[in-house]
Amino acid sequence: MDRSTAEPTLEDVAREFPRWDVWVGIAGLHYARRHKTSPPAVVRGEDPVDLRDQIRGWEGRTAR
Repeated sequence: MDRSTAEPTLEDVAREFPRWDVWVGIAGLHYARRHKTSPPAVVRGEDPVDLRDQIRGWEGRTAR
């Protein structure tokens, strides 16, 4: 994490959720795709914090 702001970077999100691929799209939105899901599980957020929250939400809704 960037210690000056205490907010996670995209790399922090990737380390926290190793089963997800994360990237920044052309329009600047942040995306994550969960490995081995059918149909593909994809979430998006405005920044790494929002993306992390979206991933947590998806995992919370689909926990088994």
